[in-house]
Amino acid sequence: MTYQLVALDLDGTVVDHDLVIHPDVRETIAAAQARGVHVTLATGRMYGAAVPFAHALDIQTPIICYQGALIRHPKSGEVLYHVTMPPDLAAAAVRVLLAADVFVIAYIDERHCIAARRPELDRYEAFHPEGVEIVVEPDLAGLVATTPPTKLLFVAEPPVVESELARLVARFGESLAIVRSHAIFGELTAPRVSKGDALAALAARLGVVRDAVLAIGDQENDLSMIAWAGLGLAMGNAVPAVRALAREVLPPVSEAGVAYALRRYVLDGACQEPIRVTH
Repeated sequence: MTYQLVALDLDGTVVDHDLVIHPDVRETIAAAQARGVHVTLATGRMYGAAVPFAHALDIQTPIICYQGALIRHPKSGEVLYHVTMPPDLAAAAVRVLLAADVFVIAYIDERHCIAARRPELDRYEAFHPEGVEIVVEPDLAGLVATTPPTKLLFVAEPPVVESELARLVARFGESLAIVRSHAIFGELTAPRVSKGDALAALAARLGVVRDAVLAIGDQENDLSMIAWAGLGLAMGNAVPAVRALAREVLPPVSEAGVAYALRRYVLDGACQEPIRVTH
């Protein structure tokens, strides 16, 4: 199989914990694009927080943001797809989280809207140092009820994230898409929003069949695209669920696992059989 579309998660896959892109990853992405392969980023980040990395890598293909709620071209800024949360359900979710004293961010028009500034904001901004506008609105539930957000994100210690995700799933079921994107982040979007669904839509727009799509990720929010792609691969630093689902476990981000995959499956000619790499 000749892979024509490569979808890469961003944090923990393309960039390391210091938000640095390994030189080998830069080189192999450039080489793949030079051969006419579509390379996209598929991230939970908002567009404004993802596009600087797309520019740094000279990505030529529309990128997937907000866990799949937005597909937008990094060069022209053209929006190909955008879906916001149902306002009543967004408001209900905000009330549930705030009642549990959990810090919530609503993403509205590329702004971060919060009920009040708390220390959790500093933890979040350590992952997102790009300086996004912060809007403080004490009635956050009222705001999202009238101005639907693209995404909600909450920040808490890992056990709290786990318990709140379970509570949210029990409350909202499939009425909202609910995922864990990091040990300390839980995220909510409109129903049926996922990286996998967005990747399928992007592939269709590009005229690429499913079997010709390669996807790489490391967190639970990557499961849908790893499952959908013709070849789904996990980073060596991936969480257990991703490692179990993937056809192959690559070297970790610190060892440029993306570059390894691109060389093996895109740049070195004929597709080889996936192997398990234990790291």
